[in-house]
Amino acid sequence: MIYCGAIEKMLELGYTKIHLQGHSLGCTKIIYTYNKLKEENADILKNIKSVILLSLVDIPGVQRAHIGEKNFYEGLTYAKKMEAENKRKDLMPREIFIHPISVSTYLTYFGNDNQELDFAKFADRYYDYKEINNIDVPLFMRWGTIYEFIAQELDQLIPALKEKINNTKLDIDYIAGADHNYHRKEEVLAGQMIKFIEGNKHAIK
Repeated sequence: MIYCGAIEKMLELGYTKIHLQGHSLGCTKIIYTYNKLKEENADILKNIKSVILLSLVDIPGVQRAHIGEKNFYEGLTYAKKMEAENKRKDLMPREIFIHPISVSTYLTYFGNDNQELDFAKFADRYYDYKEINNIDVPLFMRWGTIYEFIAQELDQLIPALKEKINNTKLDIDYIAGADHNYHRKEEVLAGQMIKFIEGNKHAIK
């Protein structure tokens, strides 16, 4: 069974209505955990009342758009070569990524194992968002409009996601002027999240 120490601790402390929130790559962890709990038909699932995804990232899509397909695959080839030479802790060349990144982390983002964790293939018009559509509880999704790790314009992406994501309690939008960390927009975001939870009280038993 998947280990959910934080959730189990909350239940131990007497909390029975749990809202799972993830930010950036943390969204991936939340989607993965929810799907695993559902796969295992875990009893703990009944205590999860909503899922909140803040700035869900499409790291491979952004990387491809940023450096181009040719450079993307050259970078991946380089990382695999370094791995074969047991140099996973070495840093990738500076021009490959937007900040210093090890060979190991680069392969986690873009290597073969990434397929199991890439839940945000925004550039793939045929992608069915199966893992996100497995979320049965009310779903809240937000982005900012500055320095987000997505390649698409939000005015185009959000309507497309509304067509693809089948959650009947989906609340999806962006916050104008917010960056990836919602700096100086924290109160706006918190207000929207509270309104979302309050508005779904009838669905949260």
